[in-house]
Amino acid sequence: SPRWNLSIGPRYTSVFQDAQYVTRVSDAAMTATGGARYVFAPLTQTELSIVTRVNYTFSPNLSFELYAQPLVSHGDYGTPKEFQRASAYEFKTYGQDIGTISTADGRHTVDPDGDGPATAFSVPDRRFTTRSLRGNAVLRWEYRPGSTLFVVWQQDRLNQALMQPFGIGSALNTLFGADANNTLVVK
Repeated sequence: SPRWNLSIGPRYTSVFQDAQYVTRVSDAAMTATGGARYVFAPLTQTELSIVTRVNYTFSPNLSFELYAQPLVSHGDYGTPKEFQRASAYEFKTYGQDIGTISTADGRHTVDPDGDGPATAFSVPDRRFTTRSLRGNAVLRWEYRPGSTLFVVWQQDRLNQALMQPFGIGSALNTLFGADANNTLVVK
């Protein structure tokens, strides 16, 4: 119909990164990497978003536009590993190739050389889940030629509670339980 327009654009992405940077830990014994241990971890990230637009024209003087985008993004980091030397893409995984690792309370405790002299350190488990909903609605009324009134409503919702395991259905359900920030503007 010439009065309305609807578009829905779903997008699903799944990405694996073999080595995502996590942190840097100073260690003078690590001469091959300039006196520091560079910690990386594999990252699997899944993301779903749906961009929705609705435009409706009541008359040449009155129209309504709606935009909404729910988004769910989840990242799962694997076992931390250590960069081995400059100018090479070489890593050794803690607890498998070198040292020991234990995980508790959302942190990995790493002893990079087991019973050796290196100092143990801890890094956070950086798994994340982000759910957000952004939307706005605009009502435009040209109440006389050259004079237009706009009424704009915007809402943002954000929920960053960690989900394990990741599920699209449960992620979208918990999105609407998040607190909303609403803004109303009249111009």
